[in-house]
This record gives sequence, structure tokens and C-alpha cells, in this order.
Amino acid sequence: MSRAEPRHIPPRKGTVATDAGGSDDGGTSSLLRSTGSVAIATLTSRLTGFLRTVLLAAILGGAVWSSFTVANQMPQQVSELVLGQVLAALVIPVLIRAEMEDKDRGQAFFERLFTMSLVILGGALIIAMLISPLLVGWLVGKADSQVNAPLTQALVYLLLPQLVFYGLSALFTAVLNTRAVFRPGAWAPVATNVIQIGTLVLFYLMPGELTLNPVEMSDPKLLVLGLGSTLGVIVQACIQLPALKRSGIKLRLRWGVDDRLKHFGGMGVAIIAYVFISLLGSYLVTPVAAAASETGPGVYANVWLVLQLPYGVLGVALLTAVMPRLSRHAAEGNRTAVVDDLSLATRITMVALVPVVAFATAFGPSIGRALFNYGQMSVAEANHLGTAISFEAFVLIPYAMVLIHLRVFYAQERPWTPTFIVLAITGVKTGLSYLVPQFVDDGNRVVELLGTATGLAYAAGALVGWILLRRNLGRMQLTNVARTLLQTTAVSALVVVTVYAIMHVSVLQKLDKSGPLGALIYLALAGVLSMTLIYALLALWRVPDVLAILAPLRRIAGRFVPALRPAAPSAPAPAREPAEAVTAEFRLEELERFASLRQEEITAQMPRIADDIGLPYAGQSHVPRRSEARADNPTTGLRYRRRGAFAVTEDDSARPTGPAAPGTGPMPLPSTPQPAAGQPGAPAPIDGYDDAPRGPQLIPGAVVAGGRYRLTEHYGGIRGLQFWQARDINLDRDVALTFVDSEQREPVPERGAQISMRGEGPQSILSRTLRLGRVHSNGLARVLDVVRGSSGGIVVAEWIPSYSLADVAGTHPSAIAAAKAVRSLASAAEGAHRAGAALSIDHPDRVRISQDGNAFLAFPGTLADATKESDVRGLGAVLYALLLEKWPLDETTGRIVTTGSGTVSGLQQADADAAGNPVEPRDAKSDIPFEISAVATRTLEGGQGIRTAATVQQLLDQASVVDVKTDLLAAVRDDAPAAARPAAATAAPAAQQSLQSRPTPPKRVQTGKRPKNVPLLIIAACAVVLLLIIGLTLLISSLTSEKDTQSGVGSLYPAGQSSSTIAAPAAPGIGSPVKATAVSLVDFSSNKDSAVNIGNVLTGQEPAWKTDTYKAGPVFGNLKKGVGLLITLDKPVSLTGGAITSPSAGSTIEVRTSSKETVKSIDETSVVWSGTLRPGANNFHVSAVAPRTKYVVVWITGLTKVEGNDWYTTINQVSFQGT
Repeated sequence: MSRAEPRHIPPRKGTVATDAGGSDDGGTSSLLRSTGSVAIATLTSRLTGFLRTVLLAAILGGAVWSSFTVANQMPQQVSELVLGQVLAALVIPVLIRAEMEDKDRGQAFFERLFTMSLVILGGALIIAMLISPLLVGWLVGKADSQVNAPLTQALVYLLLPQLVFYGLSALFTAVLNTRAVFRPGAWAPVATNVIQIGTLVLFYLMPGELTLNPVEMSDPKLLVLGLGSTLGVIVQACIQLPALKRSGIKLRLRWGVDDRLKHFGGMGVAIIAYVFISLLGSYLVTPVAAAASETGPGVYANVWLVLQLPYGVLGVALLTAVMPRLSRHAAEGNRTAVVDDLSLATRITMVALVPVVAFATAFGPSIGRALFNYGQMSVAEANHLGTAISFEAFVLIPYAMVLIHLRVFYAQERPWTPTFIVLAITGVKTGLSYLVPQFVDDGNRVVELLGTATGLAYAAGALVGWILLRRNLGRMQLTNVARTLLQTTAVSALVVVTVYAIMHVSVLQKLDKSGPLGALIYLALAGVLSMTLIYALLALWRVPDVLAILAPLRRIAGRFVPALRPAAPSAPAPAREPAEAVTAEFRLEELERFASLRQEEITAQMPRIADDIGLPYAGQSHVPRRSEARADNPTTGLRYRRRGAFAVTEDDSARPTGPAAPGTGPMPLPSTPQPAAGQPGAPAPIDGYDDAPRGPQLIPGAVVAGGRYRLTEHYGGIRGLQFWQARDINLDRDVALTFVDSEQREPVPERGAQISMRGEGPQSILSRTLRLGRVHSNGLARVLDVVRGSSGGIVVAEWIPSYSLADVAGTHPSAIAAAKAVRSLASAAEGAHRAGAALSIDHPDRVRISQDGNAFLAFPGTLADATKESDVRGLGAVLYALLLEKWPLDETTGRIVTTGSGTVSGLQQADADAAGNPVEPRDAKSDIPFEISAVATRTLEGGQGIRTAATVQQLLDQASVVDVKTDLLAAVRDDAPAAARPAAATAAPAAQQSLQSRPTPPKRVQTGKRPKNVPLLIIAACAVVLLLIIGLTLLISSLTSEKDTQSGVGSLYPAGQSSSTIAAPAAPGIGSPVKATAVSLVDFSSNKDSAVNIGNVLTGQEPAWKTDTYKAGPVFGNLKKGVGLLITLDKPVSLTGGAITSPSAGSTIEVRTSSKETVKSIDETSVVWSGTLRPGANNFHVSAVAPRTKYVVVWITGLTKVEGNDWYTTINQVSFQGT
């Protein structure tokens, strides 16, 4: 069939006809405007797409996240292999030609293409379904894989139908682009993302958990996740059907193959080969990531998606607009113009991406924490993903270079040349990826280095592409490209390193560690500062490409600020000189040459980004109140009145007359006269807001008290009080916040209402608590401020580095140490009682143990029922908890002595004796001194026992004297005169009394000081280097500064050991040490825990082995009964003891023996010891005679809550003794 001559197509309605050589007044007038129009749609789809990606990680998490990632990639990869890339590179030019040459404007050609696409995609779906078990088995089904293979297979069956609609969507977008209809194809991915986000929300809201063992295809949550994601892709294709209809394109089946497609048959095979080799590389690397860790495939894939955000917005849009010009010059055989186009595309791409690469490399961990530290993603996993971003960020540069080279080769109709490039990329990537695990044992580091291997592979591909381009185009004088690249790289590196140093040594660094919201703010500040400085310096350096990019932005800004408008040229631009004469200098006119692009020429398909990405939710929204909207006429409904520590000697009241005696009579609220409703001047009600007061949303990262405090961590609460640690933004310090009526359920006091010091309302609680500001003691966190709201308020107290009562009680401190700890709390209670106040010691959450070993009231808030008697009872309860790790008061009020089997804030309720009272400490532990046991018992008896805090303090002083003698007195020899001994003996109580009479100020943790006067202006390179040296020195100094945490006699923490590593008392070992020769993981579930670093439990080397992270509690998320280590000894022994070193306090462990080398069920083993871990070395002794064996199982039955809702156990080292 002979090809028809080209004929002129009259313009359609609504378009402007242009001649071949005329200007396109009705189309796109410049390259940058064309790039911007595409970038807006791309950016929106990436924003919603990345929100979907963040939700996937936050809602699924761990192994499920990786399984979904692997399964979701398969339909995209198959679609690209059989149709997608061929459409983008070859079919579009043929489609344009058919529209111009055929009488039906390409309708018959499109119908044949549509029919052929349906057949190819349908066949590919059937084949993919049949071979998917083999593919899944290769990717995640190997023996060393840590990803759930059955779950991955189930998701593949639900997601594979997407490939048909991915292909159809690509076809529809390509056809619409040839008709100059860009919006439907550009916005279709947004609809997909919205539907898939809704699917994830529905998945999260559905009750129950996803069944993993075994995986059931009928699981409702599995069906929602798989079918909902597929529905989104179906909508992506169907949403373009109305646009096809409006463009006159009909979807009809027509069999046959157009001769023009046969002409491109060889090119199609070459492109399919290219895609196949690329996918082969991905399928070879994914098993390495799956074997490294359960999150390996998810991290590896999502790091690439994060890096695709800047490239997709800038690089993809730029190449889409440049492609028509490259095609035209290549078809004309104009090599010089092709080199110029290549130069321009490379320079603008580098100017856009090099600053992004520099920033992502320096701030990768912060990016991970800011974008992914939500829901199921722990801080450690977010840090891991962020570190992987730093390792892989540089890949954007060679990746962009490779794609530019490929565009040149495809424009020249040389489709087999890119195959050599992808062969180099795949070979280098696969080789390096399989070498990484041979040299690195840490699974997380393996995944991070896989990204580095990918970057090096693309660098090799860019080098091969450059060599092939030079052979094809001849010597290319691209001095301008090298100069732009060097200038941009130098400025970007200089600015980013400087900003990183400044941010890291300043107080802003604490934002980065304060939670995802703080990290996001920190990242935004660093990003805005870095990018502003980079492009400002490049503009000052007069880099032409930067000036050309900034010019349209200045014109837009000049509409509002005339001073920013660029000056108009005084003369017309000179004609374009021959390329040979100007390749060594910059020409701003090169960008202007792209102004001749017509809308009809921009026909290259917008590359479909299957995994669209974007930015996460930026933070907590602020819900305004009615009272906030009445700033010009405030009411008493919302007031923030501050009373500092220096004003606490005055009662918290406003007295229009003379002062009243403290605590006597009612206290009037200050009032401001307000006009009544309906009167002139009265504030009008605001539509959309109710009058009910609303409390602040108490979540980590939220800002309260008018922006003064940022919440960091929640520490429980009781009876309308909520306890938080927060950051004082103004003074840059940590504080303890007690929220009183945080939900503001109490009615707002009327104007002129009086506050009674004995009332139960929130304002009465605040007034009583304010009196504690007069008490200065180690046993009380100093009250700094009181913030009053419309109903409730906030008590601001000093934050003291400390540990919870339950954690310290779990270390089983000595009785002497417990007595000394409670002694300081009793001193604070006595001081409060003398001041006419009470501490309200009613719950374990209120009391914490400082690093000095003192018990103190961390969260003041005096309730109405707090009395001297209840404080004394609370002192006894705290002492009882430290002695027996049990809480003897009820959880609701803290006033009733009770027993039971429940828990109160991590402490078991007290056991009952024969009379139903809490068992005496000495009866439970015979080594507890009688005096200390009696204090704990009698204080709980109320009126029949000890009645004052002073008595408690005195008795505890006397009980702890015996432990101080050896520190205060020199040793007395046996041959000393008898008269000397009584004198020495009487000296001890006197010296002790003298020591106790001195006020002991609380120790404060010393921290490295940070410089306040950091130069912000970069004067020269030498000044920047000097600044970096100073910053690094201060950083190292602050990191290596030691805290003054010396332990006194009888401290809660062993001498010579920091309070952060509370060690268990060593148990005497029996027998001789036994050498362990091998260790393996024991996990009877299908979704096995990680075995990475498992060999280090035999040597104690870092990093330590740890279980997977679970979310639903200590019992492995109710997914399995336990996880263990099977340790093989060098010879059969009868186990007598050993040691387990671990930082995971609270984990429950069983040591079991096995007669077999392979354990198929935990019932095949025998328990020889069980217990709860404490931080440090946990020595254990086997009381009974254990059977002789070589195989020992360390079986973990309960995990430790680490941070947030993360539960896992870490084991550093295991050793055994036997006979």
C-alpha cells in the first residue's frame, strides 16, 4: 500500500491555523510555558500519589507493606513490557502521520491499534496469571526471604487485572495528546490516587486484622485492599472516555495490522527487549532486598518513588516538551541542532536536579522521619528509609542523563542502541547488588547500599550512552554543559553543607527529633533556606540557564510588584549565529528558539507514572474558636492568664479590694464588662462555629498555650488530668504539662464567678496547684507557670530527666535504695502540707524516679480530695511499689487500699494476705528490713498507722542510716581501744543528721552549649570552611559531653553504671562456661521474623539481633506464640545457668532444652528457666538438674514496648554454663 501524500488539514473549531513557518500565536509560546502546563498536572498527581504511598506505609507497615509493593509493581511492569513503552516511543509518531495522511484522520488506524492492544493486553494478563506463582516464588518465596510469599501471591491475583487498564489508559492518553487534548490524561492518575486513598482509609477502619497465617482469599480486608486498588486503575482508563467521544474518536474493533506499523516492527522488538532487560534487573535485585529484611522491597521501591517526585515534576515535563523538537531535528538530519537540543535539555535538567540531590543527600534521614514516621512506620524504620534516600539520591543525575540520551537515540530511529545502555545498567546493578550482602551483615545497610548500586549502575549507563553519542554525532563541544554542571554542583554543595551545619548545631535540630510534625517543620525550613540561597547565588553568578528560568517568574511577580519585573530589551535580539561559533559560550537565545513550538507538535505521550507520589499532610490544622474571631472585642470566655514562679506567693486571684488571706473564702474571677447579645457593640455570632468550648487536640507535635509549648510525649493521666512532656519554644527547654479538663467538658465560669479553693472545678484545681510553687524540694517538679483557658488550663512544671515508677520498680532495687528514693518525696509532701497544700499522690503516672534516684511528683495537679492523709497513703504506695513492683491503691481515685489481679500503669495490683489486706513486703521478700517494711504497711493503714509525711521521712532516714556508715566513717581496727568504738558509732548518726540537714539542690544534666552567634552570611569560601570547622567542633563537643550522674550509696542504679543501663544483680554461676558453635531462628509461623545479625548473639558484636516490630501488644500482635533462638553447643552438657544480655526491659524469656537439632514444635522442648529481662546482663540459674543436650532454645514469649506502639525485643549476647 503506497503512502498518500501529506495534505493540509483545516483547523478544527476552536483552534488557530498556522502555516509551516509562521508563529504559533494560538499555541504554546515557549518551552517553559509548555513545561509548566504539564508540570501542574504532574505535580498534583504526584502529591496525591505520594500521600497514598505514605498511607500505605503507615497503615500496612512491615511485611504487608513489602508484599503489597511487590505485588503492585507486577501489573505495571507487564503493561510496560508489552505495550506502554512501545506506545510512547513508536506508535505516537505513526498515529500523528495517520491523522495527517488518512482521509478519516486516523480513525481506522486507531481502531486497529485499539483492537491489537486489547488482544495483547488480554493475552498478557492470562499468561501473567499462569506464571505468577513462579514469579512470586522467585521474588519473595526463597528460603532466606523475609517477605510473606502467600500474601504476595494473593495480592498478585487481585492486582494483575490492572495491567489491561494501565495499557488502555496509556493508549487513550496518547491518542488524546495527538489531538492537543492534554488534561484528561494528565489528571486521570489523580482520580486513581483518590480512590486508592479511600481504599486505604476503608481498610484501616474495617474491624479485625488481615489474616496472615494462613492467607485466605476470602478475607474481607484483603479483598478491599486488592480490589479497591484495581478499581482506581479502572477509573484511570474510563475517565478519559468522555474526552475521546468529544474528540470524535470511536472505540470500535477492527482487525488487521496497518502497514505503517509493520515498518516499525523491528523498533518495537528492540524496545520490548530494552524493557525486558530492565525488568530482568529488577527481578534479580528484589530477592536480595527481600532476604535483607522484611521491609527491604518496600524501602527499596519507595525510596525510588521519593526521588521520582522532583524528577517527575521537572525532568519528565521538560523532556516531554523537548521531544518534538528533537524528533524534528533528528528527522532532518541536523546533527548540530540535535547537539544544541541535547545541550539545552542537559543544562536545564542539571540546574533543576543538582540542588535537589545535594539536599536529599544531606537531609535524607530527616526526609524519612518527616514523610514516613506515621502509623505502623516506627522511627527506626523511617530513619532507615531516610538513610537509604541519602545513599541513593545521587542516582537522579545519571538517571536523567540516561533518559536524555535515550530520547536522542529514539528520535534518530536507532532503537537498538539503548539496548546496549540498559545492558550496562542491568549488569552493573545486578553484580553490585549481589556483592553487597557478601561484605555487609546488617540487613538495613544492605538495602541502603542497593540504592547506591543502582546509582552506580546508571552512572555506567550514562558513560556508555555518552560514548555511543560521540560515535554517532561526532565530537560534541559541550563546554557550556560542563560549566553549568560545575557551577551548580559547587554552589549546591557549599550551601547545603553550610545549612546542614547551622541547622545541626542550632536549637532547630531538636525539632527534627520531636516527631513527624517537628521533622516536617525542620525539613521545610532547611529546604526553603537551602533552595533560596542556591538559586540566589546562581543568579548572582549570572548563570544564564538560571536567569532564563527566573525570568518568567519575575514577570509573573512583576504584575504585583513592578520592581521585580525584568527590564525590557533595548534592541531586538540578534539573529542566531551558527552553532559552531557559539558552542563555547552561553546563549540565552537558545531558550527563545523553543518559542516556535506549536501546540500540535507537542505530541509525545506524557510518561505515565504508575506510582504517583506527593507530600504528606503538613500537620495539625488549627480550628478557630468563636472567641478567637473576636480579637477586637475579647470576652471572658477565653482567657490565657499566666502566673510565673516568682508570683506564686500570691493567691491566684484578682482582688478589686484588699488582699485576702490565703485559702480563705471564695476568690472572684476578674471580669470585663461586655454588652449583652443584641445590644450595640455585642459580638455577632459567627456562622459555622458552635458555642461549645473545644479542647486542644493533644497529639505529639501539637502546639498549645498560644504556640508556647510543643507536645512531645504522653505520660498518662487520671481523673480529667493529662500528663505530657513538652518543649518550651520561647525558652528552648523541656517542661512537664498537666492538662486540667483538657477536653473542656466543664462549663465556662460566668462573669464575676468566684473560685473556691475547695471546689472541684478546673479553676479550683489550678488555684490549689499554684500554691505548690512555694515548695522547693527534690521530691517535687517545680511549678513554673499556670495557663488558664476558658474552662480548664495547664500546669507548667520543670521537666527532670527521669524514668517511670513501673520501669524502675521492674529493676527490683534494694530496699535501702527504695527508702532513700521515697524519702525525698516525703520531704516534698511535708513542705506542701506546711504551705497549706497537698501533692495528690494518687497514681503511678504522677511519680517518676530521677537520674539521681529520687522519687518526685513529676506532674503537679492538686485535686479536691487531696489531703495530708491521702498523701501519706500515697507515699506508702510508692514505697510498696518499689519494694514489690505492685500498686496497693485503686486506679480510679488512689484513695482506697485494694488488692487484685489487674494492673495500674504497668504495675500489678497488690496481692492479698489472709485478712484481705495487701501482703506485707517483708512477708513477700524476707531480705527487706523490718523498719522499711513497717513504714510501707503502716502508711497504708491511714488513721491507725503513720499519719504525717514528716514521720515517714524521719523513719526512712533512720532505716537508711545503716547503709551510710561505711561511707562516712573510717574503718576501725580490731585492736583499737574499746573506748574509741562507741565514739565512732555515735558519730555516724550525728554526721548523717548533719548531712541530711543541708539542702541538696537537684542535680541537673549538663549539656553542651551551642553557639548563639553563628554567621549567616556567606562571604567567601574560606569563611564557610571556618564556619564548618567551628560547627563540627561544637557538635562533637556536645555529643561527647558527659552527664553528671554519679550514684550515691544505696542508689537505685548500681555504682559505676549509668541510669540508662540498669543491670540485674549478678547470680552466682555453677559449672563451667560452654562454647556455642551455631545459632538459628526458631519461628513456627509462615511470616517469619528477621534473622539478620542473628550470629552476633554468640559474640556480642554490634549490631544486635532483634525481633520484628509488632503493633498490637507484647504477644507478637496475636500472630504467633513466640520466637526463639536455637543455639548449638560444642558438646552435650547439663545446663546449670548462663546470661542473657539485652536492653529490652520487660521482655519475658524461657530457656528450653531440646534433644533434636531441628525443632518442629515448641512442645518438643523442656523449660529449664523462665523470667523477665532487665536492662543489661541477666544472669540465670537452673535450679533443677537439666537433661544433657547440645541444643538450647532461648524462647521469647513477650515483647518490650519501645516507643509509641512499637513492640520488639533485642538480644545482644547469650552465654551458658553447664556440667
